[in-house]
Amino acid sequence: MMENESSPSSSSESTPTKRSGPFSPVYSVLVPDAIKNGEALQFTIKVCKPDSDEEISSVTRVYDDIEWLQHCLLTHVKSDGCIIPPLPPRPECDARAAENKTKKQLGSESHLIIADDFTKDCRHVEKYFKMITSHEVFGDNDVLKTFLCVKDAPTRTRLKRGLLNRLTSVVEEARKGQHKDMDDYFQKQRDWANKYTSAMKETSQNFNQMLYSQMRLGSCYGHLATALTDVTPYKDKHSKDLNKYVIKIHVSHGMEVLCANDEKTLGFHLDLYARYMDCVKDMLYRRTMLMVAYEDSNKTLEKAKANKRDAAEAAKRKAEEDFEKCSDVARRELKVFMQQRLLSFSEGLSAFAEAQIKTARDTYTLLVKTQNSVKQLDLLSLK
Repeated sequence: MMENESSPSSSSESTPTKRSGPFSPVYSVLVPDAIKNGEALQFTIKVCKPDSDEEISSVTRVYDDIEWLQHCLLTHVKSDGCIIPPLPPRPECDARAAENKTKKQLGSESHLIIADDFTKDCRHVEKYFKMITSHEVFGDNDVLKTFLCVKDAPTRTRLKRGLLNRLTSVVEEARKGQHKDMDDYFQKQRDWANKYTSAMKETSQNFNQMLYSQMRLGSCYGHLATALTDVTPYKDKHSKDLNKYVIKIHVSHGMEVLCANDEKTLGFHLDLYARYMDCVKDMLYRRTMLMVAYEDSNKTLEKAKANKRDAAEAAKRKAEEDFEKCSDVARRELKVFMQQRLLSFSEGLSAFAEAQIKTARDTYTLLVKTQNSVKQLDLLSLK
């Protein structure tokens, strides 16, 4: 959990108002591009009215600003029971990161460096703002409005991420996180979340490994075509023409397109929900902590002496109220999350299948064209 030295909104938390109908987003956010500014990546964030191209504002923000926004939202709003949308992955835009990325995708023996392409980072940031602005608790918050509509970036303080704090959190979660739930529904949800999170992370990792293998295969095709062109002992016109067709037939560009489409469709959704499930587990853990506090307050009330019984009863009522409110919100959040997850994966799988079909058709067309060109070349060589 992130902590800060000072926060303008940490002293008071606002309670979300109840709504009679479904929440409608106040903003539509687009992140069309990003530029490298020193060691940071600066995102262009365009804010429009929902279902409209009418622009409200256009601001530039770096990743630390987005991280600070998340912190301020959590300290400004009482978020017990809320599944907080995950932050986008931190962009890596220095030379060492580019080198590591290249080795991961093309192999450790590759001497190439993949050029900077921040499209994926922009998509992650845009998706984050879509989730935040669509959330009924955070979507119309004044902190979010200021962040999106005021040109100057918010003043932020340093967030503490001490190793001791993280270790304490892990130990506390391991000690109390396995506490049996008094509600069978939430116990089943906790068991499901633990299994599904592990499966989702494994699936995302394996999918990325498949993409990296395809990228390395495309790179090998390129090396093979170059070798056939440079070292062939035949330098006559027909051999040179044939090598040109060999360069086309290796379809390395087609492999690049295939990998890019796979990463942009199904890969994006797998990565998102691998991180999103950690947020689901975190929400269920916070509810479990409130349940433990409620149970402890009952035990304290039973053992309280006469002169401390009124205070114990007040503490018990407060713990019970917090726990019940959290449980009510958590039920709604889980229902919405399940619906969004199904719709998101339906869209992702459909886009993935359509991209696979389109790429296959384009590759087939290229192969047929190359085959016809080679046949014509053979006819010329026989004359």
